[in-house]
Amino acid sequence: MAATSGPRKRGRPRVGEELDDAQLLNGALDAFAEKGYDGMSLRELGRRVDVSHALLTARYGSKEGLWFAALEYALTHAEQAWRQTAEDTALDDLQALRLGIVHQIMFAAAFPQVVRILNHEGGVDSARIRFVMDRFVNPLRPLVEGRLNRLQAAGRIRPLPYAALHFMVVHGPGALFANTVESGLLGADPPVGNDAIRQHAEAIADAILFGLATPPTAGPDSTHEI
Repeated sequence: MAATSGPRKRGRPRVGEELDDAQLLNGALDAFAEKGYDGMSLRELGRRVDVSHALLTARYGSKEGLWFAALEYALTHAEQAWRQTAEDTALDDLQALRLGIVHQIMFAAAFPQVVRILNHEGGVDSARIRFVMDRFVNPLRPLVEGRLNRLQAAGRIRPLPYAALHFMVVHGPGALFANTVESGLLGADPPVGNDAIRQHAEAIADAILFGLATPPTAGPDSTHEI
């Protein structure tokens, strides 16, 4: 009978041993969110997640490779939700926009580290922020922008540049979950649990869409742009 491997021994896994990628990549997100890219090293990350530096290097090649892998892991969740919503022909354009916003806020609650990472990386021109834009934002933009343009053309929402929607939805609502110290000083406890988070996300989405709604006297030719 072939020998079977038992539970992994305590201590750091060696090169060739199986890793829990989700746990490791979440640990990397925590580390990069707390320390920033320049403030984090593979060696320190290895100590945090109890994985050897050699194993991290063998798996990801470099700190930059690990950063890319961690953001790919997290942002794929947001990408899939947006794409599914934007491509769903059964959804009205306004319904799709609302659902996309809800999903984005729920993503921020699940991955608040990404909000903090992007707030920092967005101010520094690097291969990292360009990776996020080229891999996730730009491919989704035509799908979302198409629905946005139809809503504007029909006079259902005010004229709104795509970039304004991006910052309003991607960065704004996520601050409650990402900026925990600021939230605490405001006395604002982030909702906990899927149902509470979804209710919060729906309330924020409705507030955004209420602000975008075209006043009854306005039409598609209104020049008041946000």
